[in-house]
Amino acid sequence: MSEEARDSLAPAAEAVDDAGDLLSAGELAELDRLRRHLALRTASEGQGSRASRRRGQSPEFVDHRAYSPGDDLRRLDWNVLARSEQTVIKRYRAEEEAAVRVLVDASTSMIVGGAGGPTKLSLARRVAAAVGYVALADGERAQLGVLSARGVDIGTPKRGRGQFGAIRQKLQHVTADSPSDGAPFAPDSAIGEVMKRCGRAGVLVVVTDALTPTGDLDAWPRAIHRARAKGHDVRFVQILAPEDLDPPWDGDLELVDAETGAPVDVTFDADARASYAHRLESLVAALREGCRRSKAVYVRARSDERVVPVVRRMAGGGID
Repeated sequence: MSEEARDSLAPAAEAVDDAGDLLSAGELAELDRLRRHLALRTASEGQGSRASRRRGQSPEFVDHRAYSPGDDLRRLDWNVLARSEQTVIKRYRAEEEAAVRVLVDASTSMIVGGAGGPTKLSLARRVAAAVGYVALADGERAQLGVLSARGVDIGTPKRGRGQFGAIRQKLQHVTADSPSDGAPFAPDSAIGEVMKRCGRAGVLVVVTDALTPTGDLDAWPRAIHRARAKGHDVRFVQILAPEDLDPPWDGDLELVDAETGAPVDVTFDADARASYAHRLESLVAALREGCRRSKAVYVRARSDERVVPVVRRMAGGGID
């Protein structure tokens, strides 16, 4: 983990409760200051604030939609305004398909956190909110998805800063699976379902702990490769809790598998701790190597980390 990451591990003074607004006013202001330097932009051919056309081609006009606060005024149809005094925005085929998409893992293991600290799902929701805010403020389309045993839930794409409230509200209602919800989702099939239901490739941010009940180290690397093969700019954010990194257990224990709900008898001695640490290191190494091979971004964060540094590292690119 980078020095910048370690410096940000202390709980922030402006931290927001799970049931609150996800991002504080201070964090939103910080994101506004940073967003011009955050590379969260789709490769759209449309007429968004930072979109560009391919040489010799013009985007295909689709129709109009009502103006929303925060929309780029350069896309306003002034002819319609002059004729009917209606404020409408021009929509183009390419730009209506490309989006910054954020996928949040809501599997059971995401409810784990530190002793009295925030859960992994808490930070995942806040990362998704921050990415959505930056994308909307930058004139991009933002789309939220939730991956769980209950299925793949993909929301309607939003555009315009005024649509942030809708994304925030959806995130506030994201809850983790319970063992009764059925078998945990398989990363490859879940990402495949997302690919089927999405239009043009864009930025794809995946926020997960990457823990699978099967222990398949290549499950997420395969899913990442699948998304990259479809042309998506993949940003993979792995969130681990202090309990994941340093389990506070010792002796003979009966644990409950967070994904399946099944009891597991464990003797957690020095050998078991070493074996667990090796397995976790192998998972992180597989994710890093998978992202490197697929030319995707990899970031590892702790559940008690501040959200803005996580987004800064994710948008900066590279392997954390």
